[in-house]
Amino acid sequence: MKASIYDVANLAGVSISTVSRVLNKSGYVSSKTEKKVYDAVDKLNYIPNVVAQNLAKNETKLIGLYFPPLVDSKEILSSTYILEFIKGVNDVLIQSGYHLLLINEMNDREQILSDKCRPQYYSFIKQNRIDGLILGSAPIACSSFLELLNLKLPMVYIGEKLFHNNGLNVYAQFKQYNKDVLDYFYSRGHRHVAVISLDERLESVIREFKEDKHNEVLKIEHYFDPENVEPYLDLLRDIFTGEDKPSALLVHDLSKIQQTINFLNNIQLSVPEDVSIMTIEHKYQEAEKCFPSVTSVYVPAYQMGVEAANVLFEYIRGSQDYSKEMIIDSKIIERKSVKYMTDFSNI
Repeated sequence: MKASIYDVANLAGVSISTVSRVLNKSGYVSSKTEKKVYDAVDKLNYIPNVVAQNLAKNETKLIGLYFPPLVDSKEILSSTYILEFIKGVNDVLIQSGYHLLLINEMNDREQILSDKCRPQYYSFIKQNRIDGLILGSAPIACSSFLELLNLKLPMVYIGEKLFHNNGLNVYAQFKQYNKDVLDYFYSRGHRHVAVISLDERLESVIREFKEDKHNEVLKIEHYFDPENVEPYLDLLRDIFTGEDKPSALLVHDLSKIQQTINFLNNIQLSVPEDVSIMTIEHKYQEAEKCFPSVTSVYVPAYQMGVEAANVLFEYIRGSQDYSKEMIIDSKIIERKSVKYMTDFSNI
């Protein structure tokens, strides 16, 4: 039969509370009494209840990790960003003796934003069921999120800082690296660019880029990425079978790049001779595997996860105030999918 804390107390000749103080290192106990307790533990092969110990310390040793609505188990398994980010977070947690808890979201964005329901992470951190929380993408700025932020609860989010001097965040400079891609195309003579992405923030990025260039010939179109294959192929067909075809294409979702290249080949368009392509890669050299290999912006998701976990633990341990932004650098990796246009008129 498995030994209990009562058995340890009886064998050591002390009270249960004394055993608890010794094992949790939560109060003064003489060295003689401490030895009695540890001797009893060894003799009985007693294994302390870690959960109970953590509760006694007001700790769960759990860090919650939350991704936005509509991210299901299939997407988690197929998304390089999510897998690399989880790996970065988990590597830090393991070193610190913590465990990772993935928090699913049952409600959609509109319900959360309108405050018809709270995001799933809210009750976990408010009820102390986790010791800290990491939001793996730009947060929905709902009242629940703002409440946690104002309470200065241990929470780190990914994305640009929402409030000056308040909150912990890790930012990969989304706006800047997308402008870098557009500028990369522009500097090589491309004046008609298509962008396929799910992110609404691209609208402002494109508008600002066009305003900076002051070029009336420049045409940049943003298309929202369909979830399924057939609608995506229909979108490509609409973009590239008309007379006014873009010479350059940015596809945010690297998992669709080879499919895109194959589609273009099927309609007698080749990369990069007819269409130049770029993408975003979150695992180093992942876009190298495409044929032809694709020029990309490398945004290191693993490093983002590591930095998010480190910032969170610094705050939990009291070595960091509630205002820290970690900036993650990205870089363009040149490969074989972008060509220089021979006509540089209207630059």
